[in-house]
Amino acid sequence: MFHRALFAASVLAFAGLGVAVAADAITVELKDFKLKSSSEDFKDGVAFNEGDAKIGFYTEGTAVATVKIAEDGEYDIVIEASCDEAEKVKAKMTVKIGDEVVKEDFALKVVEAKEYTFTAKLKKGDTKLSIAFTNDAFEENKFDRNLYVHKVKIEKSKK
Repeated sequence: MFHRALFAASVLAFAGLGVAVAADAITVELKDFKLKSSSEDFKDGVAFNEGDAKIGFYTEGTAVATVKIAEDGEYDIVIEASCDEAEKVKAKMTVKIGDEVVKEDFALKVVEAKEYTFTAKLKKGDTKLSIAFTNDAFEENKFDRNLYVHKVKIEKSKK
């Protein structure tokens, strides 16, 4: 009887340890990003479209949000993005955490919405996540390259 109770307690303790170690994914609400256009002439060039639930980068600019990291470790930053292609070139973005560039001028692979994963070592506490659109192109009635961010989450790396 004692051995069964000890075994059950060990299983529960082990299961509890697994739950305590696992960190939940952080979903970064798009409406919480602070948006800034790089263009003085087009101040609304980066905007949150609530109806479509996405951030539209219609000119170069940045979206910055504060995220709370539960513990030090390696994390995956997952950004679901799409774009409008111009001159056979897809949109590019730079992803930063704090002052560290995680990925510079990353070119989207397709125009449709797709998840892109970037891995970074993060420290416990509040940090800033920045997404920047870096290769805007526009010629009236010919082409208009834009970047759209549909979802952002940060989760412990599975690697």
